[in-house]
Amino acid sequence: MIKFAAFFNFAFGVFHLFFWRLLHWKEQLNRVSLVNRAVVQTLNLCLAFMFFLVAYLGFFNTAEIQSTKIGQTLYVGMAFFWFLRTIAQVYFYPLKERVHQILLILFIIGIFVHILPFL
Repeated sequence: MIKFAAFFNFAFGVFHLFFWRLLHWKEQLNRVSLVNRAVVQTLNLCLAFMFFLVAYLGFFNTAEIQSTKIGQTLYVGMAFFWFLRTIAQVYFYPLKERVHQILLILFIIGIFVHILPFL
């Protein structure tokens, strides 16, 4: 399950790197202030980095994640991250749209793949 969670995080890291194209940020972000444009892009890059870091740890430090307090805390923290992201999806996004329904399901999966190894 740890390796699946690592793949899950890696996939979301890659997904975030495609936001510029998928969300048409070149055009869309020109409508906001320079500071807001910088904040959105910076947060996205930093989030992608964190996904890749957690993926790396899951792929190459599986035993440590399972057997150490810090590894368990990291994964429980990631489960909480996905829980918060699930709540944000319900609150901020129009769930009538299919893409947002699919993302909601993926975020719920994110909760479980990070918490199940420790139950």
